[in-house]
Amino acid sequence: SQQTALFAKQTASGELASMSDAQVLAVFDALQPEALLTWARQEINRYPEYEYWMTRQERLNGQWQDKPARMMIRYRHLPRQLYAKWLPNGAQAGQEIIYDETRRKEEMYGHLGGLMGFTSIWTSIDGTLARSQSNHTVRDLGFQFVLSMLERDAKTLRAAGLSEKYSRTEIVQEQGVRMVALTWELPEGAPKYYAKKVQLMFDLKHPWPRMETAWDADGNMVEKIVFEKAVKKTFDASAFDPGNGEYKF
Repeated sequence: SQQTALFAKQTASGELASMSDAQVLAVFDALQPEALLTWARQEINRYPEYEYWMTRQERLNGQWQDKPARMMIRYRHLPRQLYAKWLPNGAQAGQEIIYDETRRKEEMYGHLGGLMGFTSIWTSIDGTLARSQSNHTVRDLGFQFVLSMLERDAKTLRAAGLSEKYSRTEIVQEQGVRMVALTWELPEGAPKYYAKKVQLMFDLKHPWPRMETAWDADGNMVEKIVFEKAVKKTFDASAFDPGNGEYKF
């Protein structure tokens, strides 16, 4: 609890971002695994609703997606509601979906992009169409999913008597931003753990991950997600309503 409180103070005040590379590495090397997860859970709980932008690439049926999807997402965690739009210059550009667990927990409403794609339908969140674009369901979108993945793997490691701590800590430069990269080398890959190797990057100034990358047991990258920007929001009902005039359902 003391480590969690100190780390929260260091990040919120900007102290962590002002440290030298060696000092940042020393902070993360000293952190107990549960302290980092507790801090992350506290920070995520401060963002019950937010809007964010991301790019995503995955390996589907053994084939790496050459063109990433670019998305803007409006997300509410409780109840789980979200609107997602695929942006220009990315895969599935123009596609939109709305998911509202208070209406249909196992289905989402949406349409494909392109000139002929604006016929909106209800479809299973785990159906053929959804799986043709991602290994995840719509319920996996959001920072809360990334944290739940770390918590699940930590619990599995703990039960096996193994360390939950990340295997490697590095300072890297991504998109001109100084970040800390935390890498977990797991005993095995899915389904027991999320992946054989998982890396999260933080830019030291924000309480949410900036990049998540995962590899399988053969060393193949299975996904790469870049969180470009997040803004805390308070949404009204129109944000998750297909009748919103801003949308093209």
